[in-house]
Amino acid sequence: MGTIFGILILSFLLIITPKLEANENNPQYQGQVITHTVKKGEELHLLASYYLLDARKWHMIYLWNSSTIKDKNRIYPDQKLTIYTDKDWSPPYDLDEFLKEIGRR
Repeated sequence: MGTIFGILILSFLLIITPKLEANENNPQYQGQVITHTVKKGEELHLLASYYLLDARKWHMIYLWNSSTIKDKNRIYPDQKLTIYTDKDWSPPYDLDEFLKEIGRR
């Protein structure tokens, strides 16, 4: 019973921690807060790759914007998403050019 309870607590902490750490109202958060306007062809994993440098972190963008994103599998043009990045973040590449290369635009 104790092991199951421990796993549940750990799972909860893993889910909630990114949202608590990356919050502009958290005085300990030292990163950038970016408002991204979704364009045609964009998906959460592409934005995670661009802003968080890891496509597998798409769920963090979803959690930060869960009041805006109704379906985690769909984002729509003109939606405004809040994204928390490292303080030293700078665009790793041109997002529009990348999306053209992979046929998303």
